[in-house]
Amino acid sequence: MIRKQYSAALTATCVILGVIIGVQFNTVKQQRTTTENQRLSEATAALNQLQAEHDALLKQNEALEKTLKDYQEGNFGEEMEQLLTFAGLTEVSGTGVTVTMNDSSTKGSGDMNAYLVHAEDLLAVVNELYAAGAKAVSINGQRMVGNSAVNCAGSIVMVNGVRVAAPFEIKAVGDAAVLDSALHFPGGVIDNLAPWGIEITVRKETTVIVPAYTQTALFKEKEGEE
Repeated sequence: MIRKQYSAALTATCVILGVIIGVQFNTVKQQRTTTENQRLSEATAALNQLQAEHDALLKQNEALEKTLKDYQEGNFGEEMEQLLTFAGLTEVSGTGVTVTMNDSSTKGSGDMNAYLVHAEDLLAVVNELYAAGAKAVSINGQRMVGNSAVNCAGSIVMVNGVRVAAPFEIKAVGDAAVLDSALHFPGGVIDNLAPWGIEITVRKETTVIVPAYTQTALFKEKEGEE
């Protein structure tokens, strides 16, 4: 009798263990399936994002290739010409003024350097011309650009690293009447230099030619210094 009870209890225990193991197996299987599905969803989302980024890069590349092709075919010739003009790399002609500056012919008292045309005097005229709308300016044939340097080395004036001497001829392309008025404005640059006897003449002209900037070595030198 006891053996039968033991056998029944053992059988019941085995059945219960079997049920528990079965439930755990199904639970683990479901968790594994859920984890695999989650990983698959994440991988799919990442793949979709990469595909979208790839498509965007392809479109950007196509746009850049089209832009390059347009430039090569000259479809942006006008824009390119404007950029070259702005950079001072092309000759500019049109109406404008020619300004001639020379040292004073009178000999006053005190420091004689005060009666000479200096770099700051040239820059004052150039700045006034640009402020009045000049499209291009040159000093003794040297085109003024963004990184142009005008300085003095003793009595010598250097423009773009090139030695220039009086008389200084400044050419500017623009509205001749406006440029002339700007220089003759009361209290302006001509009035400020008058007490020192600096000789300045301004001629309005229908055709003024300002040459292109040619000192390319100056760009390289400045880049090397940086």
